[in-house]
Amino acid sequence: MFRTVGRTDAHAAIVNQVETAIAEGRLGPGDRLPGERQLMEEFGVSRPTIREAMRVLQATGIVESTAGDPRGPVILPYSTTVLQKSLHRLSAHGGASRAQLLQFRLMLEGTATRLAARVRTEEDLVRIRAAHDALQRATERAEGFGRESDEFLAAVRSGAHNPLLQMCGQVFATTMRSLAEDVLARSADRRARLQVSAHWGRQVLTALEDGDSERAATAVVTGLYLYYADDLDEDERVALAPLAAGADQLG
Repeated sequence: MFRTVGRTDAHAAIVNQVETAIAEGRLGPGDRLPGERQLMEEFGVSRPTIREAMRVLQATGIVESTAGDPRGPVILPYSTTVLQKSLHRLSAHGGASRAQLLQFRLMLEGTATRLAARVRTEEDLVRIRAAHDALQRATERAEGFGRESDEFLAAVRSGAHNPLLQMCGQVFATTMRSLAEDVLARSADRRARLQVSAHWGRQVLTALEDGDSERAATAVVTGLYLYYADDLDEDERVALAPLAAGADQLG
């Protein structure tokens, strides 16, 4: 499964290979790494190097080992750190296309917003309104929009009361920030692009206040899609069409 590593920063190279195996699905929660002796042979390094790599992996919540257990360390359920690194590799190294990343974003935010419309509390609405107001102010200033947009969507996800949606959303928002900033930097009319997103943010808030789950989900998906729409190529439009039906006409 693993390749030998060089002597310089060998333990870091081992950590990287394990994280890559997790990101690519070759290792998953509950799987065990080989024992220490086998790892020494596979990586071609000494026992102290293997132990240092395992200490790093354990300290970052990726593996767990039990003193006296001859078996190798077990892969833990994905932590935010592991998810972030996995998503970064997918986006930065061609493992997932921009269209695939956007597909996942539309599905994630649409699902979270649909659920939030049904289960949000009045306290949730207070937080969502505050985040929405900050988003509107950022739109008028044409600065800080990306951060405030992420905060607004995070407040909506919080209203869904599902920790997995919240964690995945937080991790994925960080991964998507650079894509959103790239599109904005290329935009001929930055303010117009931001105003379209702000408009759909208002629609999301209104639907959440009304408890209308389908309208809320449609609004968040439409707003996200239209932010990217004029920057998409034809293949990307086709890939996103099943998730954003009618959004071009709505824009």
